Amino acid sequence: MTTPGDGTPRDQQTSAEAAGSIRDRLRSQPTGQGSAGDSRVSDVSEGAFQQTDSRAQLHAEGRGESQHAGSAPSVGPVAPRHHELTEAEAKVAERKVAALFLLALVGVVGFVATFVFGEATFGEPGNTLFTPLLGTFMALALFGVGAGAVLWAKTLMVDEEAVQERHPFGSLPEERAATAKALKQGLADTGLPRRKLLRNTLVLGAGSLAVLPVPFLFGFGPTANKERVLGTTAWGPGVRLIRQNGTPVRVGDLQVGGVESVFPDVPHGTLIADSPTLLIRMRPEELELEGQAEEWAFEGHVAYSSICTHLGCPVKLYEQQTHNLLCPCHQSTFSASRGGVPLFGPAARPLPQLAITVDEEGYFVALGDYAEAIGPSYWERDS
Repeated sequence: MTTPGDGTPRDQQTSAEAAGSIRDRLRSQPTGQGSAGDSRVSDVSEGAFQQTDSRAQLHAEGRGESQHAGSAPSVGPVAPRHHELTEAEAKVAERKVAALFLLALVGVVGFVATFVFGEATFGEPGNTLFTPLLGTFMALALFGVGAGAVLWAKTLMVDEEAVQERHPFGSLPEERAATAKALKQGLADTGLPRRKLLRNTLVLGAGSLAVLPVPFLFGFGPTANKERVLGTTAWGPGVRLIRQNGTPVRVGDLQVGGVESVFPDVPHGTLIADSPTLLIRMRPEELELEGQAEEWAFEGHVAYSSICTHLGCPVKLYEQQTHNLLCPCHQSTFSASRGGVPLFGPAARPLPQLAITVDEEGYFVALGDYAEAIGPSYWERDS
């Protein structure tokens, strides 16, 4: 068995010792004349080289000591980051880590249950907690595994720093064997082989994360049939126009030139994102509507979707003198007196008009839903 110059058996050497010190490699480096076709010469000399031990430096700095330039550093033991746990303390830490792994399992189960049973139809009114619950349970699952792994590493794993000197690529068989041994020792240091509670909860917690995308393999659940849902809103025949505070709008509430943001009088109507509408009052002679659009207005009152047909920003700025509606995001301008047609900006489609009338009590109601899909264009429709 070959041994290095200092007589140490090779199978007991570290990778840095097997590669030799940097001084030895500098001595054995071929010169430009002796190398086979390689005229490069190292500009690093042995005299200019100084070995240091970063762990000793950190240890010395922690004690407040300083080392003068050129002086050899003193090598000493590195203080551990924390004290060695007793068996009782280790058990407590193990239970905490296991609880976090089980929290991840709870998050995964909650996510899947919410996705499957939380909402049957995309856009179903009243279920405002569906998306927040999905996010909460997913956060619990990821937090449980992440926090458990961090706590495990900081409390139960061996506190050790390993510094390895860079050496040429290509490991010796002895080094590969030493690496395999180190990996086995690392597995033993984690405590998995002898801590069954940690092992089992880790399998349950981290392994259950693989279940998170499974529901999506069978469809998009509540987002199914979104083409139909995106083409409709909460407006319908006889649905009253109400303000943000829930009060209905009556004929005469708006002065000429007045504007009111209105919503459908349905459960959670003020929270439905696709239904905000702008009710505007003009003089009847100022309206330049044609055909069916003229029938959808009522005595100078006209209603348009307040969602821009460019990128969905709120169109709420109304100029009384010109009867123009302005989108503040990209300056798309629409004519409220001419059926919401675009006059300027990137929007290419008119604002959808809501057909309105009044009921027997004098309150504004819708004659039906919008005749076309509101908001920006999307790939499932032609416009």
